Amino acid sequence: MDNSLKAGFMAVFAVSGSVVFLSMQAHKRLLSNFFKKMEFEINHNSSTGHVNKDEPKKKVRFSDDVAAPPPPPKAYGKKHPRRPSASRDCGENLEAMPQNWQVMYKGILQYRNLRA
Repeated sequence: MDNSLKAGFMAVFAVSGSVVFLSMQAHKRLLSNFFKKMEFEINHNSSTGHVNKDEPKKKVRFSDDVAAPPPPPKAYGKKHPRRPSASRDCGENLEAMPQNWQVMYKGILQYRNLRA
């Protein structure tokens, strides 16, 4: 019985050791493949302008006959002129509103006055 017990322990130890060894090798290979794919995606899909190590850097040269950008339009912002801010006591505009809008507008003004 003693020999069979030793043989059983040895078999369990050998099997578990081989399973651990195989899982470590598989993990190492999967991890290295994953990092290679990530490095490939980072190098080829980079939108930050980084250049590969193998490619030489591009030099920027400016032409001597560069045209100046056009000046900004003089009427910038006057396409949609600002409306004069309505005063808090707009009686004539308030009369032109429907009744339910008048009530709601007066309530908003009262709330703002209480809050301030």
